[in-house]
Amino acid sequence: MIKPIEEIIKMNKKQLVEYLKDSEISLHPKDSIKVVPFQHGTKVLFYHKGEKNPYKTRVYLPKIDNVDLL
Repeated sequence: MIKPIEEIIKMNKKQLVEYLKDSEISLHPKDSIKVVPFQHGTKVLFYHKGEKNPYKTRVYLPKIDNVDLL
């Protein structure tokens, strides 16, 4: 089940990793996930076992209501 971005951003690292393990179809059982929180969102890096570079990166940002800021 896919959750809204607002819920994903509020998750702690453990909850987010569990959610991604259940919902991410490209994730293999031996892959690892690194969650990197930053000021305005969360970055998630997906690694194959033994690899130094991520094969996939996702960034979760909160929804901006005021488009004039862009």
